[in-house]
Amino acid sequence: MVASKAQQAFTAERRAKAIRLKIDGASYTEIAEQLGYSSRGSACSDVRRALEKHVIEEGLAVEAWRELELARLDLLQKAIWPEATEGNPRAIETALKILDRRAKLLGLDSAIKLEVLTIDALDAQIQRLEAELGARALAASDSEAGETEAAEDASG
Repeated sequence: MVASKAQQAFTAERRAKAIRLKIDGASYTEIAEQLGYSSRGSACSDVRRALEKHVIEEGLAVEAWRELELARLDLLQKAIWPEATEGNPRAIETALKILDRRAKLLGLDSAIKLEVLTIDALDAQIQRLEAELGARALAASDSEAGETEAAEDASG
């Protein structure tokens, strides 16, 4: 049975509120109580459905959860930023931790793998490949020679 437009609008609005509460750190029990869900599990399921729908619509796997965490970090950073920019050492330390966590979530701190190739390394690789090709060519010619001898023996 398809829900009416009014029911769809109500569901969308409630899911948006539930996600907002979850971002703000509310438990599923609190979300259920505040938004009229029948149970903690219902609130959890609805939040997951909303996030899954977002994931499907956007074609992003883990992105919905990452976005949730980034939204939380944004709220924390917004709260601490004025004190940090005023020079409060403790606020600066907290802000740096928030920035560090954001960088990790976004993969900005990933190690970059660099491979440096030297002329000597390239020459060694070329020699190894030439030797391998030579060995294969020799094996192929030995195989052809064996087939030719067998054919001559059979006809002769």
